[in-house]
Amino acid sequence: MEKKYDAIAIGAGISGLLAALTLSKHGKRVLVLEKSRYVGGNCNSYTIDGFQVDTGPHAITHLAVGPLRRLMDNYFDHIPMFEDHGYYYVRTEHSFVKIPSNLKEFMTFGVLSKKDRLALTPAITKVLTLSTFGIDLSKQSVYETLPRTLSKDAYDFVNTISYFLSGKSMKEMSIHRILTGSSFIRDSVTQEQFENLVGKNEDPQQTESILRSILPSNLHASLQARLNSSFTSSSPLKNSVVYQSEIVNGNKRVRVIISAMRVIIRTCSTSCGVLKRV
Repeated sequence: MEKKYDAIAIGAGISGLLAALTLSKHGKRVLVLEKSRYVGGNCNSYTIDGFQVDTGPHAITHLAVGPLRRLMDNYFDHIPMFEDHGYYYVRTEHSFVKIPSNLKEFMTFGVLSKKDRLALTPAITKVLTLSTFGIDLSKQSVYETLPRTLSKDAYDFVNTISYFLSGKSMKEMSIHRILTGSSFIRDSVTQEQFENLVGKNEDPQQTESILRSILPSNLHASLQARLNSSFTSSSPLKNSVVYQSEIVNGNKRVRVIISAMRVIIRTCSTSCGVLKRV
């Protein structure tokens, strides 16, 4: 009897399995073809000279509302629990220094020179404020927002963070991605204030409270005066909509180790229908 399929996925890696799972959940008959003896593609473990070596992603950021999170919520029968590994640190010659997740911590971040921190603070404040008011920063690169007076060490640090969060350089990565991925928005406001950020039209008094928690006190007054005028003008700030597709929710960002990816592979491979080795 001839078997008919609605779709054929070539390769049983993460992408192939997730694609097959999604299609099968929508009632499609899917055939997955894989040349190896195992599923998972590059996400596997090998034993070399008695040592177990893991391949594939060892850490995943931005799981609160990213595409993987949406796929799991919509299509997984059982959603894996990820272990929260807390904050990120920079190893210096003498200690480990926590990477800042808000402006207050950034001002005392000794890995960068005081001159670089003073140059970066206005730029960070500006993009935080724009993001708070729902301005879409997804098409503006990190590099475009940086002051041109920064030292090479500062550029190298920002570029490293960009690669770590997205696998892209600071010239390719959007400023929106680094804000949400580094928890600058989430860790700068209270839960109640953060929930207010997803409203379409913010009350000026609510916005004033949010800004006070985000901005250093010496910057708050002058900036607030400028922003107050925006509520009585035709500025796009007034009716802007928060760019919700990438903003982190109340959960902290988590990093997951390779074992979590194995859980995802098992979930996909047992739910996506027919799997054949070729």
